[in-house]
Amino acid sequence: MKRKTKIVCTLGPSTDSVTEIERLLEAGMNVARLNFSHGSYEYMEKILKNLKEACLKTGKSVAILQDLQGPKIRLGKLPEKGIPVKRGEIIILSTDGKSFNPLAGKMIPVQYRSLHKDVKSKDLILIDDGYIEVQVQKIVERKIYCKVKTSGVLKSHKGVNCPTASIKAASITAKDLADLKFGLKNEIDYVALSFVRKAEDIENLRKKLIENNHQHVQIIAKIERHEAVKNLKEIAKASDGLMVARGDLGIEIPAEQVPIVQKEIVRIGRILGKPVIIATQILESMIQNSKATRAEISDAATAIFEHADAFMLSGETSTGRYPFKAAQTLAKVAHAVEKEIQNRIYLTPNYLFNSSLSTQDAICYNAVILADKIKARFIVILTKTGYPVCQITKYRPHTPIVVITPHELVKRQLHLVWGIEDVLISGEKISSEDEAARLISSLLKKKKLAKTDQKIVIVNIGQRHNFITTVKI
Repeated sequence: MKRKTKIVCTLGPSTDSVTEIERLLEAGMNVARLNFSHGSYEYMEKILKNLKEACLKTGKSVAILQDLQGPKIRLGKLPEKGIPVKRGEIIILSTDGKSFNPLAGKMIPVQYRSLHKDVKSKDLILIDDGYIEVQVQKIVERKIYCKVKTSGVLKSHKGVNCPTASIKAASITAKDLADLKFGLKNEIDYVALSFVRKAEDIENLRKKLIENNHQHVQIIAKIERHEAVKNLKEIAKASDGLMVARGDLGIEIPAEQVPIVQKEIVRIGRILGKPVIIATQILESMIQNSKATRAEISDAATAIFEHADAFMLSGETSTGRYPFKAAQTLAKVAHAVEKEIQNRIYLTPNYLFNSSLSTQDAICYNAVILADKIKARFIVILTKTGYPVCQITKYRPHTPIVVITPHELVKRQLHLVWGIEDVLISGEKISSEDEAARLISSLLKKKKLAKTDQKIVIVNIGQRHNFITTVKI
């Protein structure tokens, strides 16, 4: 089933075997995500080994996305039954590093040791995905006195969000650095940085990649903090892709603002030619049920209409009961919606052409228009980095795309890019349009992708010889 929207699947207990990974590949997985908030290095090595074996067995390849945990703020260890809190009562969040002591009253340990410095009186603190809300009354040394606004039960290691404060914790933790080292050793293609606040966070991670001689690994900025929404354009320019992490984002900003911000993230990503992944609760009900709800299907379809590049399944494929069906469902939705978009262009109004274009953008846009007008069989893109591919796919061409690159890494990374299905490896040097035409005609015939007399549009941008040309096979 052909489709252009990509699917990222999180691998975990439900999908850590060769057999289950094979099924995900057959269902349509393009990118395998490893969530480093959970699991040991030994477990991750097992998954990577099985992923490699599954790819060999199926003849398919995927990109590997390492998702770093980041400075997630959590409560400390509490009694197994939890600590009940009632609306109106005062509790104390403590950053002194001490364990919970039942004799000290409702003094709740917090793992982030500087929280008392980052919040102030009247700030809201949301706990356990926002189900419990407290408001800061006063701060005395390392004790944060809070009034409970929403009753509930506090449990060990539940997440803490501060939507009215600016958390100053470093975006890359010591754990992240150790995890990154492990990921680079195991040849990851992408790394996702959690709780990004500003472009500098991305730049710091890129420095780490360069220091480790892995500058080719691309960075996905996870937009899940209110500060990131304010600094969205700068973050997008500094990163290689964006993820709409709707879980924490929906706690940091009002829930009704999330779809508005999602649309803006997709818009900015598309203008810059940066892939955008929609994440969190895509098909949440399929963790337990074999069918998605109508609302989930509509949510996914709407994101495709808005030109999102990819979806990410989390619990649906890592711990859910129906990982294969979840991936298959997304693939079916993408196929159906994309078919209608091609038949009814008015369903997706194009806003990229409302302003003047740079020279490179004009070249890319004209390649798309040319291919459409002459009814070309393919747009063929020659690239060493993959960059011009994103600059062409952002115009959402209906003409199929074939990419030719000398690098296996680029081939894997393009698994995340909208619309890319066929990537051919060739190390031949090209010094003219005639050489390009000869090489491409030969490769397409060899792979049985094109027939005699079919037209193709060849694009070579950002290299020594820039050109767009048409060729008849």
